[in-house]
Amino acid sequence: MSRILTGRGCSHLLRRTAGIQQRLSPPPPQQQQHLLQHTPTKRFGHSVRLIALEDLPHGKAYKGDVLTVKAGYARNHLVPQKLALYATPQNFDKLGMVDPDFETEEERIARLQRESNMTATEDRYLKESDLLKKYLKNKVLQLWRTVDPNSTDTLHPGFVTTNHIRQKLSKQLKIDLDESEPIHILRNESAKGAADASAAATTTTTNPLNFAELDDAKIQAMADELVPVPDIQINRLGEYLAVIGLKGGYAIPLRVLVLKRA
Repeated sequence: MSRILTGRGCSHLLRRTAGIQQRLSPPPPQQQQHLLQHTPTKRFGHSVRLIALEDLPHGKAYKGDVLTVKAGYARNHLVPQKLALYATPQNFDKLGMVDPDFETEEERIARLQRESNMTATEDRYLKESDLLKKYLKNKVLQLWRTVDPNSTDTLHPGFVTTNHIRQKLSKQLKIDLDESEPIHILRNESAKGAADASAAATTTTTNPLNFAELDDAKIQAMADELVPVPDIQINRLGEYLAVIGLKGGYAIPLRVLVLKRA
């Protein structure tokens, strides 16, 4: 049953209806211009394109990738820390890259093929290094040498060189390295006595290590941080660290023990 409004109820309804219509009606042109001038504009953060110079954390991008990130993240973190460059034509030319947004179909196919081959090759290098590292983990390469009768530990005659280690590695541990896979002897410059001081001052010899003081992580770190010094030789009994360089830049530590020949 419909309700008929009269008197005060009717006038109240009319006032409400008029108010609603006024709010729904567009404002006059002068008022519209005033609102546009005084209404704050909402700002949105913009994004930028970058070229990754290193692998980024959590798999966000890999070296050589072109990625899009917030401008603040690029300006405050990635670019200052030299993890990325802005994706400008000059930077693409500097890095010898083609902008993926402008590469031809032939260039795109060639790039994807190179990336696929690179990934497969890197995976193979990683597996080869892991295999050799596990094989050598608990092994010690032993070499027997004659000692100078006037000394307790000085070798005489001759030295132990990387060539001797390579030959013994093949004969004793059945590992044949390619010519492209070098062996380096870590140069330990610690000196504890007169003989040690003399050896440390010589550029071609090294001092023994105490592997009882080193854990696997420390040994691997020493191998990774080794700066090759040419023609390093061993001229005393003791334990030494040799490093095998594999393809892909992997460094494999090898413990070497020089013993006195009876």
